[in-house]
Amino acid sequence: MKLERWDIVFVPAHEKDAGGHPAVVLSPPDILEDDRQLRLNVLMGSKRVPAENAKPHQVVLNGADGLEFATLLDCSLVYQVRKASIIRHAGRVAHARRSGIAARVRAALGVG
Repeated sequence: MKLERWDIVFVPAHEKDAGGHPAVVLSPPDILEDDRQLRLNVLMGSKRVPAENAKPHQVVLNGADGLEFATLLDCSLVYQVRKASIIRHAGRVAHARRSGIAARVRAALGVG
């Protein structure tokens, strides 16, 4: 599977998680295209409960991004996942949301 930054993929949150959770790919092209690189950086998401509001470090993703349900993307923690653990490709983050995600990552991590 060819991956690009801003792709949305599903990865397991734990060993018995067959369906996985949505994750946004952050790694640059040289990491994603190199077969020797076995891991990549992602931001993890979880299904949004209807009454739940997004926190300052979260962004809401939805059908415009290729997801079947509203998802809260946590921009405060970058995870490393194995490329081999990707269950499926779901879509791409809409252009309109990318700058908001980048700003929240920078703010949460104290960079930029």
